[in-house]
Amino acid sequence: MKQLLITLTTGLLLSGCGPEDGNHAAQTAAAAKAEQLAAQERERTEARLHEQESRASRWQLAAMLAFSGAAFALLIGAAIGSRARHDAEQ
Repeated sequence: MKQLLITLTTGLLLSGCGPEDGNHAAQTAAAAKAEQLAAQERERTEARLHEQESRASRWQLAAMLAFSGAAFALLIGAAIGSRARHDAEQ
């Protein structure tokens, strides 16, 4: 009799532990909506990151071209100055 009482009590306690149908559906819908919002936010963040990287690349390219142009102008100027000095000595 004692075992039957323990078994029935345990069965009744565990039967109340299952997911509720209405609450489970609402939780599933809320989780799906939260996941969708998180995916949209991630896409927006990735788009902004890509745009920032693109801007940084453009500035790096412009700086590299300016530096190369300045170095080239320095070499040309040095060559012209050397040639002018050489012609003045003659």
